Amino acid sequence: MLGIIPIETVLDMWTPDDDGTDDCYTVRDILDHKRDSEHYAGLLDEIRRDGMTLPIMVRTLDGEPWLVDGHHRVAAAIDLGMTHLVWSDLPIELEDRPHNPMMRGNWGPYRPAA
Repeated sequence: MLGIIPIETVLDMWTPDDDGTDDCYTVRDILDHKRDSEHYAGLLDEIRRDGMTLPIMVRTLDGEPWLVDGHHRVAAAIDLGMTHLVWSDLPIELEDRPHNPMMRGNWGPYRPAA
């Protein structure tokens, strides 16, 4: 599924801690850390020049939405004054790829509240 989502909604989604621990945070809590990464400035310039070319990836676990991929893009969108993002809940063919642990277990598709 593909859709448009307000950034404010994404900020309150859960996201795994990116240091490999079991701690979980909201997206809002980790964006400053994402802005400090070495490739952030280049990503910001690329999005400013070309626009957002990839959707963020959102899935659910136990009925709660989680941002699976796109944390740096969310930070960049905020810094560039965007208010909405395109999201995807991942194509089915990605679900069995072993390098993405968030696609194993009880992860389900994201379906926003109507």
